[in-house]
Amino acid sequence: MNVQNVDQPATDLGVGTSVGHQGNKTPSMSSFESDMVNRLDSFAENQRNLHDLCVTNFQNFGNKFQSMDTCFLTLDKQIEDVQNQIFELQYGKKD
Repeated sequence: MNVQNVDQPATDLGVGTSVGHQGNKTPSMSSFESDMVNRLDSFAENQRNLHDLCVTNFQNFGNKFQSMDTCFLTLDKQIEDVQNQIFELQYGKKD
């Protein structure tokens, strides 16, 4: 017999399902416990959102630093070219 296809009785108590409480609903949950589970679910959701925001911001910083690195490499090349031009003006071309 395939256990996955067996219909399970409805046990929805109107309480949100948190990460730690998925499938572990108890029928004797008091209103205080229910309120605490809801608050913990809300807290967990806020933490996930904050984590996602932090990851996005750090990725944006990484992209900006990479762009700055490219700009500095370009500036280094331009400065080197100017130094070579000044050298050539002072001492003539290198042969």
